[in-house]
Amino acid sequence: MNVSESAIDCDVLIIGGGLVGASLACALEDSGLSIRVVEAVPLQSQVQPSYDDRTVALSWGSRCIFEGMGIWAILADRAEAITTIHISDKGHFGATRLRNEEEQVEALGYVVENRVLGEALYQRLQQNSRLRLHCPARLVRIDQQGDAVVAIVDENQTQQAFRARLMVAADGVISQVRDMLHIGSSVQDYGQSAVIANVTPGIKHNNTAYERFTDAGPIALLPMTQNRCSLVWTVPTAQAAELMQMNDADFLLLLQQRFGFRLGQLRRVGSRHVYPLKLIETTQIVRNRVVIVGNAAHAVHPVAGQGFNLALRDIAILSELVAASPDVGDSRLLQTYVEQRQHDARRVYRFTDSLIKIFSNNYAPLGHLRAAGLVAVGLIPPLRHQLARMSMGLSGRSSEMGRRAGRV
Repeated sequence: MNVSESAIDCDVLIIGGGLVGASLACALEDSGLSIRVVEAVPLQSQVQPSYDDRTVALSWGSRCIFEGMGIWAILADRAEAITTIHISDKGHFGATRLRNEEEQVEALGYVVENRVLGEALYQRLQQNSRLRLHCPARLVRIDQQGDAVVAIVDENQTQQAFRARLMVAADGVISQVRDMLHIGSSVQDYGQSAVIANVTPGIKHNNTAYERFTDAGPIALLPMTQNRCSLVWTVPTAQAAELMQMNDADFLLLLQQRFGFRLGQLRRVGSRHVYPLKLIETTQIVRNRVVIVGNAAHAVHPVAGQGFNLALRDIAILSELVAASPDVGDSRLLQTYVEQRQHDARRVYRFTDSLIKIFSNNYAPLGHLRAAGLVAVGLIPPLRHQLARMSMGLSGRSSEMGRRAGRV
């Protein structure tokens, strides 16, 4: 193994070049800072569109952040708008509908294929002459010093040292940075797994997102391009294994029974994937000149599609603070970041956790209360507005990047 003798200096070193890390790098494009991004997984430059493309749900607030970054113009024509959110509880009367007209916005949110979003981000990264991508490359060691963080990175069988004034860990739930710094996390296992797939409905989805709560867990069907729907079906972990073993016809039949016929006869399902669900909260998101963002900092239940949107709000505030500071890793700057972000993160924790505990429960009296609650929200405009603002990612402090779009 070759080892380079001299360290490469940079302002910001981002560990993890996925959607979160790439979004942060794009957000810092106009900062004038030198940026290095380390990504372990080789980029797939020749990936073709597929029926089974995985998706991400972007809130209206996230669209505003991407617009402030100059990314939205690349995405707009390839994103499917969510104009209505239909919320119901299987076996109980009552439903709530949130509509974009009532909130006076073009859409409540959007569904974008991960591949499309990744292409847009990397297209933008290539325009930044002060950014270098190291991929595939892996983090080997971290050395925290007083005025810098030194990272040893293995790339092409050569170990190179990078000296950064700020390191950002955007390396996902199983974070190497978090482990190397011995930062703990609290974990709440829901005993559930999410079965993910794309589904073709029998009728047009009309840009409606469905959140259907059942006694076993929520079913979400989100509108996609080509009249597909992105399915997130939450079930007890033991049942997830059974769903994965079913043939397509039996899977669609059971899904139809659980979801109903709001989208007509479900006609096709693509490849299925399963993910165990846990609420993971890192005990410390700042350690000296290291800050942890995205799923490395907080992984939440996919109900209401809050995860990536929470990460994007992290990025918007962090990039805003970093760009305005003469020392991007200053302890006061990072403490300000913690103070500005912790309230939003905890609100999302409470929101998603409460939805699961209240709605994934077949206790009869609670079912009647849920039904009454859905009816009340449907009838009382201020309650609908509050729920819509939460779903749209607008209930907390907005970043300058989001406000720059002129819609937050």
